[in-house]
Amino acid sequence: MNKNPRVRVAGILVKEGKLLLIQHKKNGKEYWLLPGGGVDFGETMQKALKREFIEETNLNIRVNDLLFISEAIDPNGEKHIINFFFEVEYSSGILKLSKEKRLVDLKYIDINKIDNIVMYPNIKKELIDYFKNNDKNIKYIGNIWE
Repeated sequence: MNKNPRVRVAGILVKEGKLLLIQHKKNGKEYWLLPGGGVDFGETMQKALKREFIEETNLNIRVNDLLFISEAIDPNGEKHIINFFFEVEYSSGILKLSKEKRLVDLKYIDINKIDNIVMYPNIKKELIDYFKNNDKNIKYIGNIWE
């Protein structure tokens, strides 16, 4: 078991008041995530996020402001993930879901409807606040293991 935290980056991409999310299926559970993934050794967070966006969505993006930081620490001590959430903007490409088995759907979801979905990490409140107030101050959300 790796005892080092895993660094994960995710992008907040908005189009016409809707947020781009990817639906995952793992261990019989379906849930939504912001596009993104793990940072490889020697890779900057920006490069990792651009790579993950291309892999998962077929979109090229520009990485803008860092908005949120959260942690997900497993109470059993098996995982520790540090999440960095960036505002991103579309650069080029045609939206297309990756062929990865665990990825089920990819779509823009109205920000007013995200309360009705299962999302990990659960930063729905922070996203809604960001949309309403356009507050770009970096926020440390804390440990949000679910």
